[in-house]
Amino acid sequence: MRFPKRSAAAALLSLALALPAAAQTGLAPGAVPDIPAPTTEWRIGLGAGVLASPDYLGSSSWRAIPVVTPELSWRDETLFLSFRDGLGATLLRSGGFRAGLVLRPRFGRDQDDNAALAGMGDIRISGEGGGFLSYGDGTWRGSVELRQGFGGFSGLVADARLDRVFRVRPDVFLSAGPRVSWGDSGFAQTFLGVDATQSARSGYQPFSPGNYWFAGLAGGVTWLAAERWTVAAFGEVGRILGDSADSPLVDRGSATQGVVGLAVSWRLAP
Repeated sequence: MRFPKRSAAAALLSLALALPAAAQTGLAPGAVPDIPAPTTEWRIGLGAGVLASPDYLGSSSWRAIPVVTPELSWRDETLFLSFRDGLGATLLRSGGFRAGLVLRPRFGRDQDDNAALAGMGDIRISGEGGGFLSYGDGTWRGSVELRQGFGGFSGLVADARLDRVFRVRPDVFLSAGPRVSWGDSGFAQTFLGVDATQSARSGYQPFSPGNYWFAGLAGGVTWLAAERWTVAAFGEVGRILGDSADSPLVDRGSATQGVVGLAVSWRLAP
C-alpha cells in the first residue's frame, strides 16, 4: 500500500519527539506515521512546530519549546537525516525490512532548569551511536534500536516502537502504538542516580539504580493540508519503571512522563 506522492513531508511530523525536551525524557520517537514518498534521488523537507514535555527525566513540571528541523533523504533512505530517525545509513534491505547504522543526540540537563535539580550538577550533551532494524508496509511501522552513549554519559540504551496506521480519509491518517525504552546502569546513574557529591550538595540520599525502563503509548493524527503542506498533532505518555522509578528525582517529580506537540511541514523536493 503506497500513499500519495504529495505526502512525503509527513515523515517530518514526528520530529518533535526526538528533540531536546523529548531526549531529556527518554521517550521513544515517532508517534506520527511515516508516509513514504516516491523513490527519487533526494527528498528534502522542512518542519516547524511546538512541543511540551517535562523539564527533566522524572519531572512533573512541563515547558513548551518551539522547534524547527530539516529532513534529508538520499536514494530511499540509503543515507538519511531527520530528528525522528537521526543520522544514519541503510545497509541491508529485504521487502519491508531495513537494517543499518544510526547516530542520535541526547541533550543534557542544566541544574538551573528546575529547583529539584539544585546541587545535582549539569549533564552535557551526549551522542548515541549504534544500529537499527525497522519494518514498514504502509499499515504497520516498527523499529528497534541499540545505541552506545558517549560524551555526557557512557552506557547502552535501546528503543522499540510499533505503530498501526489508519487512513480514515484520503487526506487524514491516524497512528497509534506502544513504546518501550531501556537504559543500562550507566544511563540510569547519569540521569536518575545520586552520587556522594550530588548527595552532599542537593540533600538527596545517595541512589544507584541498576537500570532504566520506560513503557508508554503514542498516537498522532496527520492531515495532508495541501500539495506540499502537512499538519500533525501527536502525543505520548508512559511510566518510568525498573530501578530508576525509585529515584529521588522521580519522587520529587513524577514517574508519569509525556510529550504533546503540533507540527507543520513543507516538502521542498521532489
